[in-house]
Amino acid sequence: MRYAIADIHGCCKTFRGLLDKMQIRETDHLYLLGDYIDRGPDSKGVLDTMMNLNCRMVALRGNHEDLWLKTAGAGMDRRHFFHYNYWMEDGILAGLNSFGKTDPRPYLDFLSTLPLYTELDDYLLVHGEFDFSLADPFGVMGEESMLWGRGKTYSGKKRVICGHTPLKLDKIITGLQTNRINIDNGCCYRQEGYGHLLAYGLDNGRLYIQENMDDD
Repeated sequence: MRYAIADIHGCCKTFRGLLDKMQIRETDHLYLLGDYIDRGPDSKGVLDTMMNLNCRMVALRGNHEDLWLKTAGAGMDRRHFFHYNYWMEDGILAGLNSFGKTDPRPYLDFLSTLPLYTELDDYLLVHGEFDFSLADPFGVMGEESMLWGRGKTYSGKKRVICGHTPLKLDKIITGLQTNRINIDNGCCYRQEGYGHLLAYGLDNGRLYIQENMDDD
């Protein structure tokens, strides 16, 4: 079986609870769509879980991982100042505090290897979205949309699975019938209609739902 999960955001207990509910096996393929860190209490635990999964995994980079990589290195330029300020206000301390005295460099090395998208025979998977108005939406010019984009129309043949933009659960369920499926239910959000981590079965079209467990 193939599954996709988006926007775990430091909710390690919830992530593990969802994996238990899905009964992941060694032969399964798990596609993770970015934003594993920040907001929730245990970003380190999420990354540790990912790096030790007993199934086949493809993990994509989200905007939160991208910002951490850019700010940890010397490469942040003027274009990233706005996003950096946004990130500083959006749960970075919870993410960084979860590492305690642990050296973060092995985690940064792992995140630096993650691609921005992956293409299957029947799906395109990305954190944000694709800008198909570009000559090469999968190249350098498309990176901003793949990490940060939301709201563009899509009429391609392959279905796109994405996250990044939290939607209420009923809207996500309705969207399962469209050619762009957003599976971000705002796991860390406490408002009505949000607060679940979701997995989408790429082979059976089923939605697996785990209520946030990290408040327990």
